[in-house]
Amino acid sequence: MSTQFIDSQNIVNSADSAPDRLRAELGDYYDISSSANNYPSGKIKSFEISPEEINNNQLIPTKKQKITIEGDETMFRDHIQWNSFVNSLISTGEDFLDHTFSYQVQGVQNKIVKNYHHPSYEDATKVFPSNQLLNFNLLSYPYESDVVKRIGHLKTTFESNNDLSSLTIENLMDQYNNRVDNYSGSAEELYTKQSFIFDMTPMTGSGRTKSDFPYYYEKHIDSFGYVTLPGINLYGKLKQYGKTKNIFKLMKENLFFERRAFTSSGQEQLVNMHDLISLLTSDGLVSINESSNEIYLVPEGEINFNNRADRFVNQIHAAKLLSDVRSTISARTRNLNRIFELQECGKSILGYKIEKYLNNDATGPIQTYYVSDSSSNYFIDTQLKHGSRYIYKTKVLIAVFGSSYNYSNLSVAQSDFDGGPSKYWAEVDVEILPSFKVLEYEIDNDATAFIDTPSLKPHTTIYGRKDKPIVNFLFQPRFFTLTDDEGNDMNPPIGNLTESDRQIKDLYDLAPDRTMSAKYFTGIYEIYRMNRPPEHEQDFADFFLSRVDESVDSGNLDRSGLPIKNIDVNYARFTDRIVPNQKYYYAFRSLTYHGTPSQLSEPIEVELQKDSDEYKISVKQHHYTHEKDYELSKPKKRLMRIVPNISRLLFSENTNDPTSYTIDDGSLVSKAGTKTFKIRVTSRHTGKKMDINITFKLNEDDTFSGT
Repeated sequence: MSTQFIDSQNIVNSADSAPDRLRAELGDYYDISSSANNYPSGKIKSFEISPEEINNNQLIPTKKQKITIEGDETMFRDHIQWNSFVNSLISTGEDFLDHTFSYQVQGVQNKIVKNYHHPSYEDATKVFPSNQLLNFNLLSYPYESDVVKRIGHLKTTFESNNDLSSLTIENLMDQYNNRVDNYSGSAEELYTKQSFIFDMTPMTGSGRTKSDFPYYYEKHIDSFGYVTLPGINLYGKLKQYGKTKNIFKLMKENLFFERRAFTSSGQEQLVNMHDLISLLTSDGLVSINESSNEIYLVPEGEINFNNRADRFVNQIHAAKLLSDVRSTISARTRNLNRIFELQECGKSILGYKIEKYLNNDATGPIQTYYVSDSSSNYFIDTQLKHGSRYIYKTKVLIAVFGSSYNYSNLSVAQSDFDGGPSKYWAEVDVEILPSFKVLEYEIDNDATAFIDTPSLKPHTTIYGRKDKPIVNFLFQPRFFTLTDDEGNDMNPPIGNLTESDRQIKDLYDLAPDRTMSAKYFTGIYEIYRMNRPPEHEQDFADFFLSRVDESVDSGNLDRSGLPIKNIDVNYARFTDRIVPNQKYYYAFRSLTYHGTPSQLSEPIEVELQKDSDEYKISVKQHHYTHEKDYELSKPKKRLMRIVPNISRLLFSENTNDPTSYTIDDGSLVSKAGTKTFKIRVTSRHTGKKMDINITFKLNEDDTFSGT
């Protein structure tokens, strides 16, 4: 489904914010929700836009129209007020642009593929710059180009071009360090020449494939088709006349591009916008002067693009291309009616620009590819350093047949006797010019890294000797798969003991392929030892003891047959001499070939015990101390004591016996029976109410008798 890309300056929320207020009055603009909207003031009674007139007497055809407006007489006091209103609507001499179009954004999938492990070459990637590494795109180029062959094969001073064809990728990697040291050109050429690679069409027929490389980055771009509207196959025209590389180079060197904002699905993006008409009419469309930081991977018919014999043909092709484009522009330039009605611009996809950054994108890219054909749907990059962060920004290059228009020759009624169609009228001429632009619209931003996947914690066997004060360790790898509670495979966790571990983890989080593979594990282990009980795993960070990596000789040791080769093994041994009757605390972890650490193993307590004639070893699991957070709770009761107010105990004197008193009926208590009272309690904080029924009964104490 196509997505609409709106020229952001044409998204408005009122007539006052519209670039062209006359368009807001007579036609439509996009509002914040990207839907059509107009903002009439109610002061225009009617308007008319004349038919278009095409001016073909110039290189780029233009169109002219006239707008006539009539004001509502009830809305204006006099012609002074009418003139003020018209001048606020129409701004002469100003260019108004519109490049709104629809485009189906392709999906982009990225991955790093690990085919096999080549230790010496992968070590070299850590030393040499990315642009000096072997480039699949140059090595797969099937045509005869001395520059491409020399740089791609790292041609040395000891060989000719004929010697290069027989070299395999494995040969080049085995000889890589020597080939760089003895390169026939300069080291600067090897680095800078690959900064910009043009018209990079995936090639076949060279005999080299991406699977020949130990690893590579692959970008897959969904197919879309280059022709999106009838009559706008600009890409096909550029390919037909061999001018795709010229346009890409002119874009690379164009310092006068415009930064313009486009809004799509509520998201705004600032894009570089090149004037394609200027590019098509420049001298660079005819010939190319190859710069020191450029290399061209062009089809066979375009290899000698600077050859004198081909210059006349290039001139003819440039003229034909411009003629075809001129016809297309004339057919696709919208008139003012269509602009006001928000008719979208035509467009054509030219290719892609892929920018490659190292570590961050605060500075410029280290390499830029201009890709003219996505029929193979992938981009391959083999120039990756192990343990580095790369950022790939993929931008689609879209040619948009936009419009530019301006007002001139404004005439406004000054009095009732001006002879116009009504009392309040105005006329203005409109010139519509093609605004033919190429947009660099970013469709993908991918950060990635080529890094080893960590292995699991090592399996450790510990044993001693009865005649020596030593402890021996045998380390072996674990190659099983971790699963979560639901049975899904889990990535092995990476170590986080040191600061360098955390830097590796940041890169590991970017790695698209985290599958654990034994091909990157060669039996490297680290040992940590403490003389006191560790409280946390991080306590081991400052107690690194040793790193072990074991290898064995393989072959006929009597030298009568196969040559002896030193081969890494995935196990290792370590012996530590320790003081008897003292406790030591050990922890271990494994490292991949490039140093990606596993998690630290659980600590163990080791003590060498000595008696009269031998040593014994004690091995125990040590557990980290955990802070215990206790919370003491004790149930309590809330008691309410209710006692009567003494002043409410009413007594009456007995008239027969002045010394005797009786309880009044109005008293809170009763001697004869019980009295019940209702108390309503209201909470001060919540306002809730509660009723309490209380019964008082007076018990007479008759155990005392006085005289």
